Amino acid sequence: MIICNKCSKFGLEYNNSNLNSPSDFIEGNLDAKVWIIGLNPKTNQNEIFDPSFDDLRNFKPSNHSYFKDFKKVSNKLYENWESKNSKIAHTDLVKCGSASFPPAHPVTSKKLSNKETNVIINNCFEHLKNQLLIHKPLLLICNGSYTSESIFNFFSPDDLSIKSIKSVGSYKSTFEGHTFTIVLSGFIGRIDDWSKRRLGLEIENAIDNLGIKL
Repeated sequence: MIICNKCSKFGLEYNNSNLNSPSDFIEGNLDAKVWIIGLNPKTNQNEIFDPSFDDLRNFKPSNHSYFKDFKKVSNKLYENWESKNSKIAHTDLVKCGSASFPPAHPVTSKKLSNKETNVIINNCFEHLKNQLLIHKPLLLICNGSYTSESIFNFFSPDDLSIKSIKSVGSYKSTFEGHTFTIVLSGFIGRIDDWSKRRLGLEIENAIDNLGIKL
């Protein structure tokens, strides 16, 4: 069942027989105060991304090689994520799955332009906004430059002196009365081990400052 077709002209539709809305796509504990936000679910060509609520609640990062890089970022974070008492959840900026992102145009097969890609991201923002307002996480960890730049544009820093993601690794933002901390990062699978651990220290410091007990 297609439950969102805003980006159908770009070859993306949220086709799911189990969920009620793209906003339901949160992997892990719905009460988690730490969220990792990726770009979009990676699928095989023509594969329909169709998780059930049980699949989402029983999510294990160890089942996906993509997430194992977080062990080198923060073992403390990863161990909690794997535990029965996990306080960490994962969602994506764009909820539709695709073999690559930006996806290829469905007619021309050419990679979408930056303008077209931004239309997709902007279309899907309402779902991330709804998720944040309902579940109220305290810490968002952005995985990747697309994600970091988009989140920075959507959720501006409370500190007005911060003008660019290049000048800061993390910042606080307030959206409709809810304040949270955002940690920015390049794609964790591509940064070196030293940068991974430096990122981990920033995340652990934010967790401590927010009073989150892992």
